[in-house]
Amino acid sequence: MREVVIIGGGHNGLVTATLLAKAGLKPLVLERAERLGGCAITSDIGPGFRCSTLSHRAAIDPAIVRGLNLVRHGLEIVPGDALTCSPTLDGRALTLWADAQRAAGDIAVFSTRDASRYAECLASVAAVAAVLRRLISAPAPRIDSPSAADLLALLGAGRRFRALGRTNAYRLLRWLPMPVADFVGEWFESEPLRAVIAAGGLLGSFLGPRSAGSTAILLLLAARAGHLIDPGWTCRGGIGAVADALAAAAREAGAELRTGVEVRHILVGDEGAHGVALATGEEIQARHVVSNVDPIRTLLGLIDPIHLAPDFLNAARNIRVRGAMAKVNFAVSALPRFAGLRGLGDNDQAAAMSGCMRLAPDLDSIERAFDAAKYGRFSDRPWIELTIPSILDPALAPSGQHVVSAYVQFTPFELRESTWDAERDRLGTIVGREIDNYAPGFERSIVARQTITPHDLERQFGLTGGHIFHGELAIDQLLAARPLLGWSRYGTPIPNLYLCGSGVHPGTGLDGRTGALAAREILKTIRG
Repeated sequence: MREVVIIGGGHNGLVTATLLAKAGLKPLVLERAERLGGCAITSDIGPGFRCSTLSHRAAIDPAIVRGLNLVRHGLEIVPGDALTCSPTLDGRALTLWADAQRAAGDIAVFSTRDASRYAECLASVAAVAAVLRRLISAPAPRIDSPSAADLLALLGAGRRFRALGRTNAYRLLRWLPMPVADFVGEWFESEPLRAVIAAGGLLGSFLGPRSAGSTAILLLLAARAGHLIDPGWTCRGGIGAVADALAAAAREAGAELRTGVEVRHILVGDEGAHGVALATGEEIQARHVVSNVDPIRTLLGLIDPIHLAPDFLNAARNIRVRGAMAKVNFAVSALPRFAGLRGLGDNDQAAAMSGCMRLAPDLDSIERAFDAAKYGRFSDRPWIELTIPSILDPALAPSGQHVVSAYVQFTPFELRESTWDAERDRLGTIVGREIDNYAPGFERSIVARQTITPHDLERQFGLTGGHIFHGELAIDQLLAARPLLGWSRYGTPIPNLYLCGSGVHPGTGLDGRTGALAAREILKTIRG
């Protein structure tokens, strides 16, 4: 009998496996796909072109990078000079450089007032992010019977909060329920700056800039790195290199990793979970089962409902997983030439495009794209975040050519008047045309295109509802309420069954924190 079986070889599953293996438990990881990584994979999109298939940026917790020796296992982070660049349709561009002083110079072209306030905004957000970072770096506190460790963690966060001072403490309390449009409106007056910042609170969520609570998402994601603009980083070989390094670390620690293995259901008996049944009919017995797939797929798909109480089943069915993002990857014959960057030399243009490019002229255009999604459509003018990873890693494309990775926000999982199979090509065409509006000639340069719809995210990658975070990041689905009140500590009502994916606290994307926290709590439970 196995000690631990982990369902799913995504990044959190691999982090959990490595930490459990380091503790001597020798876990077995079962991945349905033919390769490990989940959303952190790199694939071929044309002869000689390789692109990050889904996630195009990562933000693995530096403590995990160090603790698992990921650099020794081949991870090579390649940060760019820019955090984001936002071209405008009138032929200008706002670049927020990693160097804040340089960024302020770019902002001053649009507003000298905004340039003067930028540093203060960054400092204030960094201060409140330190409080939130304490919360996402520890298990969510128990509501009914907090332990001494819970109280100590809350005390630490409380001390951080008191250290903020009156101004920032008041700001944090006000900001959390605010629409992100109001947050950026309090700080800045220029639309490009408002839009590029607000976008950070919306990616992957079914929220518009004027939706209450969207500032909380912006701040939660900013807490990962302590910076208002946190697009994460890319690495040599594409984001699949993250999974490769995690897999190497897991194997070295003693975990066994199997791919092409589909778990059909979790075996449950009188004493709780005791293994898994595979699609082939094989059963693998285990003392503990850990699921890296989303909570709905785990609790409502892999478990016979007879093992769960009706109230719990009803609550689980109400977890919101309305996906709102599609992905389009392009192989192009030349580096896109954005009109707003034409005044720069080749090296400076490439530097400006080395971070994320956010194509949204203003908050109203983002809100209109969200309006379409609310009524089961996607906009003919979507807002797009794209990266060009081949700028930092030329080996991803043939010499002089490039790959472009584009998130397309506000593409609803369910279309009211059509299907995604019918709309796939139209979506890809619309995205190419929209990029061409900012970078004339882009459409002519396309060599190959890969379009991944929200339904593909569910069918091919196992993301229920096509939701990249395994569940909506919203105030009522965070911290102790993620995935459900009373079940945020990685356990489930079924003894010996645990969750370690992004649907559990903190659920902040491709950073590995959920997997690390889950491993810690599972070890405590196993060892008493």
